[in-house]
Amino acid sequence: MKIKYDKELDAIYVILSSDAIVESEEKLKDVIVDYNDKDEVVAIEVLHVKETSHEIDLPFVLKSA
Repeated sequence: MKIKYDKELDAIYVILSSDAIVESEEKLKDVIVDYNDKDEVVAIEVLHVKETSHEIDLPFVLKSA
């Protein structure tokens, strides 16, 4: 797992797998989940991390993936 912060976009990107991303879906406002060709979660991106307070229930986001 890798975690990257993009200062320019104000986004945190949590990379769970090196698989190619074939689909992305905004699960909650400013929370984007990326999937591989097997519909498994590859990465999670959270936008506007400094300017907006986020309450993210990750088990819910991943379960509903």
